[in-house]
Amino acid sequence: MVKHDPIPLIILAGSDPEPAALPEAGADLHPIKGAKGMDLRIGGRPIIDLLLERVEESGCFDPVYIAGPARVYGESRSGARVIDTNSTFGKNIEVAVTAVAPLSPGGIVAVTTCDILPEGDELRRLMEDYYQHAPLDFWAPLILAPERPTEMGASAWKPKYQVQPTPESEPTILLPGHFVLADTNAIRLPLVYRTFDLAYRSRNRGVLYRLWLIATHILLGLVVQDIKHIFAFRLPDLTATVITNGVMMGFHLQDGVITSDEMAERLRRIFVSFKHRRKYPDRKGRLPLMHALSMAKDIDTEEEAREIARELS
Repeated sequence: MVKHDPIPLIILAGSDPEPAALPEAGADLHPIKGAKGMDLRIGGRPIIDLLLERVEESGCFDPVYIAGPARVYGESRSGARVIDTNSTFGKNIEVAVTAVAPLSPGGIVAVTTCDILPEGDELRRLMEDYYQHAPLDFWAPLILAPERPTEMGASAWKPKYQVQPTPESEPTILLPGHFVLADTNAIRLPLVYRTFDLAYRSRNRGVLYRLWLIATHILLGLVVQDIKHIFAFRLPDLTATVITNGVMMGFHLQDGVITSDEMAERLRRIFVSFKHRRKYPDRKGRLPLMHALSMAKDIDTEEEAREIARELS
């Protein structure tokens, strides 16, 4: 395998004061709240320590940061620096990216969550796809769901999406991957923070509900930005660009008639600045369809925690 320079990694590890709302398929499960990175223990060890070991084993990331409350994690843990934050999901991302991006060569930053346990070799395999296609404005793997639903075990309740690998192919069932890598110099960061805040608030809900929630809550901010564009003698098309591409992507995703390439292009129009797209017209975002089930099995419930503990014992 070709040796690549490691990329800074942010592990989001804030605390949830309230348990997540689960869909009907998970109505009889018991969601976890609190600072999962420390409170959730596998074999008596906090999950954050197990994750840090696997990240180090991969050799793909350096330095590593934990974005969470310092009162829980301390100033550092297992070689990872703690960025003290314990606000909303989007605010935690903002605090962490603001601290890390200026220190990263080229502004490239990776972000994941504290409640997954991918193996080191699995992380390396995923990152090879990124390196093969870099430079990219953003990269986020979509995880292929197993053919047999029983392979999901206690995570079988998780929402799934249908995406076409190519325009001519039948839709395939996918799971979110809980891993994003982005060029922070290319991204409309305030829009990302607000969108991720709303997306996290509505996690485990249907596509159209999440689309409605995000669109209605970001609309005013987009209009304000377009007014500023008018006074700066710039074309006020931000609102139309974001809403049009967001709505089209949402409905196509709901109907299972969207390819990963179309999703990536629409997300690029939404989240990548026009200035950057004009400067780098050949750049892309990439949403590869990959086998990496551990990236999709984030531990949201007590049942999932007990299952992973049995698997690792």
